[in-house]
Amino acid sequence: MLRSLRVALLGLSVFVLAGCRRDGGEPRVAFVSNNNYEFWTFAQKGAEAAAKEQGVIVEFKMPPNGKAEEQQKFIDDLVVKGVKGIAISPNDAKNMSDYLTRIGKQVPLLTVDNDIPDASGRRAYLGTHNYRAGRAAGELVAKAVPDGGKVVIFVGSMDATNAVERRQGVLDALAGIDQKEIGKITPADARNLKVGKFTLVDTRTDSAKATVCQQQCEDALTKYPDIAAVVGLWAYNPPALLRAVEKSEKKPAIIGFDEDDDTLVGIQEGKVFGTIVQDPYRFGKDSVTILAGIARGDKDVFKKYPQMEAENRIYIPFRIVDKGNVDAFRAEVKAILGK
Repeated sequence: MLRSLRVALLGLSVFVLAGCRRDGGEPRVAFVSNNNYEFWTFAQKGAEAAAKEQGVIVEFKMPPNGKAEEQQKFIDDLVVKGVKGIAISPNDAKNMSDYLTRIGKQVPLLTVDNDIPDASGRRAYLGTHNYRAGRAAGELVAKAVPDGGKVVIFVGSMDATNAVERRQGVLDALAGIDQKEIGKITPADARNLKVGKFTLVDTRTDSAKATVCQQQCEDALTKYPDIAAVVGLWAYNPPALLRAVEKSEKKPAIIGFDEDDDTLVGIQEGKVFGTIVQDPYRFGKDSVTILAGIARGDKDVFKKYPQMEAENRIYIPFRIVDKGNVDAFRAEVKAILGK
């Protein structure tokens, strides 16, 4: 009887183990983007490439409506599944900080593209130095409109750290403030603010919806007929601004962020002045590489990133794309996407 019980228990344990390892036993990690725009498809490609190289399984989640609540549901489910690490671009970094700090005590956590205020809540931040990238966008505005004028900035939400930093970079560059790190922050509701030869007329948000951004720009072009430049800080903003401008008799300079193909075509056609491109492929690849190393117990995983700055911030270089280099860059993008 005792021997039969032992055999039965042994058989049950083998069955359970086999069930747990039905995917080969590879560690499972996850990446949660902040919306489902094509920008994050590049990150997914990088994450999948790293997963293959590192021998892990990656679950890549994109919130369909770009909501923090959707991100939290994804994360709660992933924790229950037992993932060994999570990378996230938090939508509402300030209000998600406490939640993510709690999650970071259960599962190794990385923030990507958008950091949380409490750096102790995550192992590292990976992404663009958004303030410096914002300054580069401001320099493009000054180059496109050398005589100055009125500017309107468009972005999904001013609750996101990257939006605050990029916008401040634009404003500080236009004001002629020479610094590498963000200082005083201009209130999100500031209007008709003089910045050097320019005036910030307004900053408009759209809840990460391209159609709303287009409507906001159409309204601004009607309300402020002498706008000199419009600036879009998130990937879908420049194409939305372009659609609005094409419908209008007014033709302000368009300066953007990221490598949406409509933005790149707009640069080729001379309709968009330029864009600041990040490296989302690296965001995904490096995040999964780090999480895989942590899952394996590699204590030296961060030593492979000598560029890491204070509070474990790993800054991945950005580039400026304009008429002079857009053809070559667009070919790079197509190669990554397999088009």
